[in-house]
Order: sequence, then structure tokens, then C-alpha cells
Amino acid sequence: MTAPLLTIAQASTLIGRSPSTVRRLIHDITEKKNHPDRSGIDPNERREVAYKKKGEAFTWRIRQDVLLRNFGSALSGAKKVPLTTQEKRTDILSILEKELDLKNQQIEKQWEVIHALNDRLREGNILMGTLQKRLAPPVEASTEATMVEASTVKSSTEPSMEGSRRPPRRGFMRFWLR
Repeated sequence: MTAPLLTIAQASTLIGRSPSTVRRLIHDITEKKNHPDRSGIDPNERREVAYKKKGEAFTWRIRQDVLLRNFGSALSGAKKVPLTTQEKRTDILSILEKELDLKNQQIEKQWEVIHALNDRLREGNILMGTLQKRLAPPVEASTEATMVEASTVKSSTEPSMEGSRRPPRRGFMRFWLR
């Protein structure tokens, strides 16, 4: 009794590999004329040539024992029981939870950096304020008094023309507009 023939889709499901991997195996076997596994591939050489001459499409089939001989190690690593939709959801949720935790940790670290930078900026502003106070020219009471006296003398000697005199024009066209 011979092993059953499997289509490429069935074979890829059985070994847990992609269909292109199964096609590559079939192609490697059919390229060599005297390959020992050629008898495990359907259609045989004579029918394959006939199909190609006629231009007809055909389906490759591979015997299960040939497939297992070449990909036997893949079966031991692959899960034999497919996951249910509930198991898939829990797997996806656990992955998403891990990613969310990682993102939250990154955000917390960024907030710490931002707060540290705000503190440094506040310290810099305080230092600048104290430096400006130290470097500002001292305001003397005598200077203020002379400025007040000068303004009262000027206002008493000159007639008040507030509102009647226009301020001088500034800008590019000021010479022509006078």
C-alpha cells in the first residue's frame, strides 16, 4: 500500500511551511532525471511532458512519505493541534499588553526628563534675574530729583502745545512729506 498523494496546499499544511517551499522541493526533484524520489511526484515525467506540450494546466501532487522524509524535522517543531480562535486572541492580547507596558515605561522616562529640564530652566531664569539686578545701574534719588526739576522748568518756560504739535514722521518718505 502506497502513501497518499497530497496537493501542494495539503502538504504545506501538514509540514507547517509555505506552499512555495513545497513547490521548491517538487521542482528540485523533477529537475533531476534519476532522482530517487521522482516516483513520489505526480504527474510522472511522461505525463508532465504531455501536459506541457498541450499547454494544459496540471496539479502537482507529492507522496506523503517523500514529504516526511524531506521535512520530518519540521513536523517535530510544528504544533500538531491548531490554535482555537480564543487562544489566538489571548496570544494577541498578551503581545499587545507587553507592548503597551513598554510604551508606558518609555512615556514615564520622557516625563522624568521633561521635569528635570523644566527645573534646570527655572534655575536658569532665577540666575538670570539675579544677574540682571546686580548689573543694572543703581537708581539714585538725586538723579530722579533732577529729572523732575528739569521737566517742571521746561513746562513752566514753554507754552503748552500738547496736541497741537505733530510728532515727527519716521520712515522712508519723511523728507518728501514735510
